[in-house]
Amino acid sequence: MGNPEILALGEALIEFLCVQEDEHRPLYKQGFGGDTSNAIIAAARQGARTGYISAVGGDQFGKELFKLWQEEGVATETTNIYPTDPTGVYFVHPHASGRCFSYARRGSAASLYRPDCLPEQQIRNAKVLHTSAISQSISPNMCAAVQRAAEITRDCETLFSFDTNLRLNLWHLNEAKAAIKCVLPIADIIFPSDDEAEQLTGLSDPDAIIDHFLHYGAQIVVLKRGAKGVVVATPTDRFTVAPAPSNPVDSTGAGDSFAGAFLAYYLETSDIHIAANYAVKVAAGTVSGFGAIDPIPYRRQVII
Repeated sequence: MGNPEILALGEALIEFLCVQEDEHRPLYKQGFGGDTSNAIIAAARQGARTGYISAVGGDQFGKELFKLWQEEGVATETTNIYPTDPTGVYFVHPHASGRCFSYARRGSAASLYRPDCLPEQQIRNAKVLHTSAISQSISPNMCAAVQRAAEITRDCETLFSFDTNLRLNLWHLNEAKAAIKCVLPIADIIFPSDDEAEQLTGLSDPDAIIDHFLHYGAQIVVLKRGAKGVVVATPTDRFTVAPAPSNPVDSTGAGDSFAGAFLAYYLETSDIHIAANYAVKVAAGTVSGFGAIDPIPYRRQVII
């Protein structure tokens, strides 16, 4: 397969999706999630060579995640196993739009991941390193690892891709702003979402939000707007891509799958228009099924 061209850094989680809710108790179905893991699997399903940087526990959940990545063609040489620590979990109630997550991840293996665990040479050999604000929020250790990973890309030709994914049930807004601000000047590609961007910047106009992130020096900013599609911008070009047709039932992982697919097609074509048009179709497929991973379309299912 060769060395991974896209690496992602963060925490993969075991997903428990509420499939039935009555007056007594909800019924959950197990799946897989974690924003950067979702993104890297989406990229792999579009044909990119991928790898994941993280840690999982030595429990059954960690073994299941390794099996998932191996089945998806995501390289695991850069994923550590911490035998005595748990793998993180989250619970989600599906919605066609919006998010409703509850986390059980404190003390997880990924939260113990440190900057000195980073596979520096593999990062230098990759074409893109993708991570997110959720990765930063996991713990001070992982936040420092994200910062160090970004700095490694600054010293080589690896592009640094960053999703501003904001989960205020994981940390305080002021903490999030400070941590995100530290990596934005290094980011080559930034994926904000309009609702989260408004919380981070105080801006609501899409063009103003894009200008805000371009000001940090990014080559590409992709503003995800849910049912309104996406706005893709460079310092010299700006265009909107409408959402692809879908039958939305669960928005979990849609933005992640978009980002992963965009990176895969951008690396393949060097064309942001092609990348965005394919990526909105991948996101449309993702929202049309339940769970973060299962409904992500494969390349053969994405038709332009």
